[in-house]
Amino acid sequence: MGPTRYYNGLDNFGFGQRTGIDLEGEIAGMVRRPGNANWYESDLGTNSFGQGMAATPLQVIVGMSAIANDGLIMQPRLAASRVDANGTVTEFEPTVIGRAISAETAATLKEMLTNALQQEASPALVPGYRVAGKTSTSEIPIAGGYDPERTIASFVGFGPVDDPQFVVLIKLDKPTTSRWGSETAAPVFGRFVSRLVVLMEIPPDDVRTAGIGGG
Repeated sequence: MGPTRYYNGLDNFGFGQRTGIDLEGEIAGMVRRPGNANWYESDLGTNSFGQGMAATPLQVIVGMSAIANDGLIMQPRLAASRVDANGTVTEFEPTVIGRAISAETAATLKEMLTNALQQEASPALVPGYRVAGKTSTSEIPIAGGYDPERTIASFVGFGPVDDPQFVVLIKLDKPTTSRWGSETAAPVFGRFVSRLVVLMEIPPDDVRTAGIGGG
């Protein structure tokens, strides 16, 4: 792929940039690029699996939501609406601010992220619903390298795959039962989403698809 296409891809997903959410104090994360004084060719390899760069939880959610939304980058909002001093309610409509990947590529990634969970019988799976997602186990930088024991474990996913209604990120700082996101954050995602679909009144996949088909 090479550095130009790779780092352009990171830009398209919004890594290393503020999302513009309506919240003070947002940071941009950190992505070193060719031309930076502290970028080296080895960074291209390590960045490819997430090392040597830093992303905020919100950037990760926005990036995953682009896959859920057919490749489109949506403007994140802190709230669905705003009420002014006069009681006037302003609803925030979904706003597209860019395209990360093509719809065809997004569809391929959806299936890859879904099938990977199913094939490994991931604890992130939710009975009755197809969900897509990815684990992460991030090493923590310390003086002279990385912490040999402690990690940041996470899982980000969305569902239902055929009609995404939510994106959920579970992030655990320095988990003690296991250092791996697949063993710590993934089961939390599964339990959380099992309750979320009830609260959001999202019927199981077979019920929804039967209704769509008219019968």
